[in-house]
Amino acid sequence: MQIDPRTGSHPGVRFDNHPAVQGELYQLSKPEARESLIQEVVERTAQDFKNADSRLLLEETLYQERQRLKRSKTFFLTSMYISARNKRDREFIQNTQAGLKQAVGEEEQKRWVKKYAEHFGKEICGSFEPKMYDFAIFMVPWFFSWLLNAASLKRFIPWGMVETLQSRLRVVGEVNHLQKLSKSGTILMVPTHLSNIDSFLIGYVIHLMNLPPFAYGAGLNLFSNPVLAFSMNRLGAYSVDRQKVSVLYKAALKNYSISILKRGIHSIFFPGGGRSRTGAVESHLKLGLLGTAVQAQIERLKENHPSPNIYVVPVVMSYHFVFEGSSLIEDYLEQSGKHRFVPNDSQEEFPFVNTLKFFWKLFSSRSEIWINVGKPLDVFGNFVDQEGRSLGPNGTVIDPRQWLMTEGELQTSAQRDREYTLILGNKISERFHAENIVLSSHLVAFTLFQTLRKQYPHLDLFRFLRISEAQRAVPLDKFYQEAEKAFAQVQEAAHQNRLILSDPLRCGDIKLWVEDGVRQLGLFHAHKVAKIQANVITSDDMNLLYFYRNRLSGYGFGRLERLENSKIDKIGEFFGEKDEQGFLV
Repeated sequence: MQIDPRTGSHPGVRFDNHPAVQGELYQLSKPEARESLIQEVVERTAQDFKNADSRLLLEETLYQERQRLKRSKTFFLTSMYISARNKRDREFIQNTQAGLKQAVGEEEQKRWVKKYAEHFGKEICGSFEPKMYDFAIFMVPWFFSWLLNAASLKRFIPWGMVETLQSRLRVVGEVNHLQKLSKSGTILMVPTHLSNIDSFLIGYVIHLMNLPPFAYGAGLNLFSNPVLAFSMNRLGAYSVDRQKVSVLYKAALKNYSISILKRGIHSIFFPGGGRSRTGAVESHLKLGLLGTAVQAQIERLKENHPSPNIYVVPVVMSYHFVFEGSSLIEDYLEQSGKHRFVPNDSQEEFPFVNTLKFFWKLFSSRSEIWINVGKPLDVFGNFVDQEGRSLGPNGTVIDPRQWLMTEGELQTSAQRDREYTLILGNKISERFHAENIVLSSHLVAFTLFQTLRKQYPHLDLFRFLRISEAQRAVPLDKFYQEAEKAFAQVQEAAHQNRLILSDPLRCGDIKLWVEDGVRQLGLFHAHKVAKIQANVITSDDMNLLYFYRNRLSGYGFGRLERLENSKIDKIGEFFGEKDEQGFLV
């Protein structure tokens, strides 16, 4: 059965337990296959710079790497992996500097370019151990199911557990479509990114959907935990170090993505480049890795592969609360406001403690996480049908091969392919917003924030976030009036297929979804994001209120002059836009 969350409420897809499905990623369990992959990355990268000044390229890379290492801060135990990696980088820099002094000829300098590409390739390249994967898909759900049942002593014992991690996940959308396409092409899954737990959840959901394991790009910060680093290095993760800015490293990373897609290995990466620090659905995407889909498809077509197509599948994850919310929004405000931003005095708990606290609250409160599998796209941003055929704007079937021809031949074209990637990036951003499932907590935060803005319309963002506790209080009757107006806006947007309403919002009962939203916002954070007391609704943390309110930015709702009567027809009109006072709209 195809799930369409717009047609009515649905509890989410429920899956039977099943063994791991094998896929192309299992290739990397063989040392010779991994070595072959690394060498392909090296040769591709060397080819990219065949006409470059090798000495200048190496000197720039060495300088940028030395500067990065000066800035790098590591802490004992929590960053053993990164410390060891930095040590290897320093040793390699020394060796390269010594070798470059002796490398007089261009050919010898090119050999050092290859050596550096190999150094980066080994660092990036993941591996895969089937036994570790089997252990993970058994042990991780069992552990969190045990934690879930811990709220009840009767269900605490292993043989008494009646609830599972799966019971907290609502997987909806184009699940059947994705399952079918995974057998007729290569999937490039591009999820939204709010939290460090996204990788874990996406990996588990992929298993639930009876799909083979995916390779995935993981930020270096996730490798700072020794346990996570050990596991991820064996589960197909490849590392992405966003602090490395050299063109040589970026080329190696790009070529790794091309090589695994070309091999038919399903892949995941977060096109936002990192976690959304504003809380908003991503608008400005990183196009570098996204462009590897076009190149991989060209090469698979050239090889006359029986299933050459790369399918790009947006996935939107929606949380009632994000355990890094406080630090994420403070990072954003500090960077954008600089001296105008005044940080909170509260201190965050250790990440591991906060992670356990997150899952405990998720389980014990019967909160949910929604994962919406969006409509699959081809590498040009066109929708694809159930058979994997690309559909043009008028719904007719098109041949991707013809779109990749230049002068009658299948070949890359830098300018053309950049344009295709730009169109694909815009389409993904559009689909992120259209597939966004609006939760009751999002709408409560949005309504309270915008109601307060109406009371202080002349304050810019940073002055507004510092209003006093007394100024934040809104009479409950007035809030319900504003909530009704805000609900009318999102309901109209849902009718226009610009977003999706979650079940509590579909019921239309204002008091019910407000009560649910306030409860959900109050579950996790030390300071209540929204609370009701004595017929007044208020917030203890304006920064977090802005963070959760921003989930509804990008639709134009945030414009003060549009609050009373808003009807916007152009999708994408407000993606990432700020008004004159610095608020996301």
